[in-house]
Amino acid sequence: MSQQFVETDSLNELSMNILIHAGNARELLVKGLNALEEMDFSAAENFVKAARKEVVVAHGLQTDTLQMEASGEQIRYSTLFCHAQDTLMTAQSEILIGEHMVRLFKKFAEKMN
Repeated sequence: MSQQFVETDSLNELSMNILIHAGNARELLVKGLNALEEMDFSAAENFVKAARKEVVVAHGLQTDTLQMEASGEQIRYSTLFCHAQDTLMTAQSEILIGEHMVRLFKKFAEKMN
């Protein structure tokens, strides 16, 4: 097997792992937001924390690849890797907003009681 195929397979596998963890994060966040709609703050916080953990794993995978390129190892362009990075960035942004929403809703509920 040529070096190019090995590198392609490796980058594709890495990209899919980023997508899996970022996708898991987004799914957990949605569950957290659904719990928030029901004012179940404990469940919402737990889902958002679990989503954050998934993003940390995905981000670590991405960072390893970026560090390889920063150290001089050429990484080929990959639409799949680009998509994985976009999905990760979106999940990170959504989780940040979700974390703020949980805090805001909790404060609002406390003031209403």
